[in-house]
Amino acid sequence: MDIKTQEPIEGELYSGKEMFELERERLKSADKRTEIARLAIEVNDASDQRMFDYHMARIQKESEIRRDQLNLIRGTAIGGGAIASVIILLLFGMLFLGDAHQSELAGGILEKLAVALSGIGAYLLGKTAFGKLNASTEE
Repeated sequence: MDIKTQEPIEGELYSGKEMFELERERLKSADKRTEIARLAIEVNDASDQRMFDYHMARIQKESEIRRDQLNLIRGTAIGGGAIASVIILLLFGMLFLGDAHQSELAGGILEKLAVALSGIGAYLLGKTAFGKLNASTEE
């Protein structure tokens, strides 16, 4: 048999220098893939950090809004309570310390106020009882 007619054995076609160059190219390709993966991870990390910062800013803003709402409600309740107290004190002062006309006027206003508050109280009591009866016990 002639040597030239035999099938070449794998790797026999390349010299050592060529094999070295091929291996170098393979390593460069692997390095490029590694670099691309590293860049993708960095971009992902930056994206995750932006999302975290966004959500933290949103939570902080929501908590500031809730705090402002609570301050407004507290101020309104204190102011409304103070005004109501002054009016009630004025009416009781008119009832006990005023002349006959002032006493009669203050007594009528206090009577109508008591009826209104008892009506509101009955409504709220009924609403609360109905809500408790209809509330699910799974919670």
